[in-house]
Amino acid sequence: MSTGFTEDTRPIQPVNADSANVNATRSRLRRRKKRGPRWIRKTRRALSALRLFTVLIVLVAVAAVIVVGTLVVAADAQTKVQASYANLTRVLNTISATPGNQLTLNDFNRLRTSVRELAASLRSASGQIAFIRSLAQFNPELSATVTALDASVQFASAAEEMLNGLQPTLFFLVSGRAEGVVVSSVSSAERIIELLELGRGQFLSAQQRLIDGQTIISQIQLNQLNVAALLAVDELNRYALQLEQINNILLQLPNLLQTAFGLGTSGDSSYLVLSQNNDELRPSGGFISTFGWLVVRNGRIVDYNYRPSGSGEPNPPSRALADQIPAPSWWIRYRDPIYMAWDGSWYADFPSTARMASWFYNSGSNPRSPVDGVIAIDIDGFLYLLEALGDVSVPNYGVVVNTNNFRNVVYDIRAYSPGLEPHKDFIAAVYAAIFDRWQTLSVDSEATTRIFGALLRALQEKHIMLFFADERLNEAVNLLGWSGQQMSGIGHDYLMVADANLGNKSNSSIFRQITYDLDLQRDGTGRARTTITYDYPERAAANDPAVDPEFHGQIDYFNLLQVFTPLNTSLTSANENTLRAPIVYLTPTHTNIVTLMTVPYNSAERLQLTYDTSGTVEAFGNNWRYRLLLQKQPGTRAEPVNVQITLPPGAQVIRVNPAPAAQYALERQLLEFRLTLSVDRWIEIIYRM
Repeated sequence: MSTGFTEDTRPIQPVNADSANVNATRSRLRRRKKRGPRWIRKTRRALSALRLFTVLIVLVAVAAVIVVGTLVVAADAQTKVQASYANLTRVLNTISATPGNQLTLNDFNRLRTSVRELAASLRSASGQIAFIRSLAQFNPELSATVTALDASVQFASAAEEMLNGLQPTLFFLVSGRAEGVVVSSVSSAERIIELLELGRGQFLSAQQRLIDGQTIISQIQLNQLNVAALLAVDELNRYALQLEQINNILLQLPNLLQTAFGLGTSGDSSYLVLSQNNDELRPSGGFISTFGWLVVRNGRIVDYNYRPSGSGEPNPPSRALADQIPAPSWWIRYRDPIYMAWDGSWYADFPSTARMASWFYNSGSNPRSPVDGVIAIDIDGFLYLLEALGDVSVPNYGVVVNTNNFRNVVYDIRAYSPGLEPHKDFIAAVYAAIFDRWQTLSVDSEATTRIFGALLRALQEKHIMLFFADERLNEAVNLLGWSGQQMSGIGHDYLMVADANLGNKSNSSIFRQITYDLDLQRDGTGRARTTITYDYPERAAANDPAVDPEFHGQIDYFNLLQVFTPLNTSLTSANENTLRAPIVYLTPTHTNIVTLMTVPYNSAERLQLTYDTSGTVEAFGNNWRYRLLLQKQPGTRAEPVNVQITLPPGAQVIRVNPAPAAQYALERQLLEFRLTLSVDRWIEIIYRM
């Protein structure tokens, strides 16, 4: 297969394609900051029994708690506020420790009452400081405290109103029983929509309060604040934005539910299902080995089918439309270019891949087209579902599959059964059987809890990804992190490594590790080095049913690699462990370094790229803020990432999140992070010179 690289090994030029007790305060702030994200993670893990609607409910509650909790910095002289906050923290800790399938209406009411008490305490505190407002104009920190308190009243009241607006819906979901478990029933979605409309007035009032709060807080002059005040205002701004995003979804949720679940007059909703084989990794997941479609009506799957993906399946568009596919010159050259839109996406951004796949499917006039969205699921996603479902019998094959034997059965059929690609027929049958089993168990609440726990995990880890023709739905899934969207590399540092397996099924036996070193300069530029190590050991591959050159492709790993960096990046050097010189390919939001490399069987390879960056540091009052976004490639299993950031000469750390694994004070401050990339991760460092 041709790779699209020329024989000229010379580097190709970029192609334009489109610090009184500041330390104690700091420590307190760091602890509060650290709690916030952990609360979110714990709450998300507790949501295994909840569907999208219930996920949003808990996210509103968590955002409310984090926002008003941060405001204690602005009102810590107010004993009543502190007491209210302590009570709210106790309630949230109890809820966070409760499994999702045990959350009740009483839990929600306790949280709503606690938020109401804190909002009232903040309003009282705001009235008590009226006598010092005239003095605040002479002291920037005092002025910021007063202003932030005024804004906090608006934000806390907005959170209170959002939770009030959700009360009728939750009461319905637990059938009016205080101890009824909060588990939504999609088949009751029409009633949910009606009850959400009852709460719309509260959501609209919350929307105005959020606008008013943002207007108030925008009056603060950040460059006049000390570190403690600056961090407090920054926290307030962040979580207020989260509340705003969630409230916008709540305002749109009735219409979104109608569209997504085929409710009311919206008619049936049809979805294209892409089954991605992440043993054969591709930039936005894996090779599309099978595909299917499903139809949703009144919140239930009423029709579906699965087919092997191959010649004529699905029916392709006219070959004359191939010139509409914007494939870059370095990408794989297909004998039939039209299929680049189906199983050959070079995008690490799943929505872009989904748009092409739906175009391909719709233009070929395939069953149930035009589709209302695309659902991608890879082998790991199906294994999570199998774990929840248990044994699944596959009709006409006399086989029972489960998490222990799934991959072995599939690859044995691929190797030893007659026919051109019999494993694809079998996989299609397995996936259909999984849907049958799912439908059968839908009346079992315990099974439903397990299934949706598996779905949530797969969504968070990008083993299931969602795309909709309705952009409002895409905004919702983007907020939840379920879309596989590649984020921008503008305004902060950025790194994403995306493999494309060219010809075998070895990715389950290949262990990838990423190391990122950055030397920040005083002017905000950076000297960066990304090192990617591949280990392809025989001890793992020998027991992998997918690694067999007789049946499953060449045994060596050929990889068309993309390394996405910030937009303003200049490649300075690369080691010689590549088959072709790297290409620097510019996109509107990233600098993409592309190369072709190989990892021989039972060996290890190391690729190192060195480059200069700019635009990754921003002013933060009189200080500086550096942020790095590490994005996980869809379809990949959790992989280790080591990050080492050297701060500019004379820099002093103010705040770091997450806490570094190690911190050294040598000639310069050096921070080291050791992360596991199972989901996207942010690193933030605030420092002063």
